[in-house]
Amino acid sequence: MIVGVQGSRNFNDYSVFLRAIGTTLSMLDQSGDKELTIMSAGPSKVNSFALEFVNVSERSLKARGIRAKVVRVPAAWFKTNMHDVQYFMYFSHPKESVSDLVREADDKDIEVGIYRYA
Repeated sequence: MIVGVQGSRNFNDYSVFLRAIGTTLSMLDQSGDKELTIMSAGPSKVNSFALEFVNVSERSLKARGIRAKVVRVPAAWFKTNMHDVQYFMYFSHPKESVSDLVREADDKDIEVGIYRYA
């Protein structure tokens, strides 16, 4: 399963990020897929959250037969490869607007999760 991740510059809540990853893992279980690839378009805080999750959870995921990795990509990567993504997560604070990638994922009928918490 390939998931896309992007956040606003102000987003900095790791617990919200973990909640979103929990949703992703339940989707992964339902699909029966055994590989999780997180394509992260930043900013650096969101990239760090994704890397931290994979590093900390590597053993427990491996015990469940799941391989996980993070690939940092520019936002432009999603413009040409959005069709490969099964789930797109966007993180921001309330009242912040969503990125163009969220609209693009919606246009291509890709499931989008918008996580807005203060």
